[in-house]
Amino acid sequence: MKRANSRPVRAGSVTIGGGNPIVVQSMCATRTQDIEATVGQAKMLHDAGAGLVRIAIDSTKDVEALAEIRARVPEANLVVDLQENYRLVAQVAPHVSKVRYNPGHLYHHEKQKSRAR
Repeated sequence: MKRANSRPVRAGSVTIGGGNPIVVQSMCATRTQDIEATVGQAKMLHDAGAGLVRIAIDSTKDVEALAEIRARVPEANLVVDLQENYRLVAQVAPHVSKVRYNPGHLYHHEKQKSRAR
C-alpha cells in the first residue's frame, strides 16, 4: 500500500506524517473527570507503546481534570479531542502535545457558518 503524501506535524516527542514512521495512538475510554481511571489508562497506553494518548474534553471540569492528568502522566504525549467545545482550546493547550478538532462539528455550535464539505 502506498502512503499518502502529507506534511510532518510535531506532537510532543513524536512527528507524524511527512514519511515518518507510523505512530500508534489510542484514546482513553474513560470519563475524563474520573482522574484515577484516566491516569491509569493513559499510563497503560503509553507503556504499551502508544506514541499519542487521546483524551476527550467537553467541559471546563474536564479541563481541570486534564491539568491533574498531565501532572500525573508527564511522559505521555497527550492529545485532546475537542469534539463538542472548541472554545476550550486556549485552556487545554498548556496541558497537551496536540489538539484535534473536526471542523465538521462547528456547524453544531455556529449555525450561521456554512457546513464543511
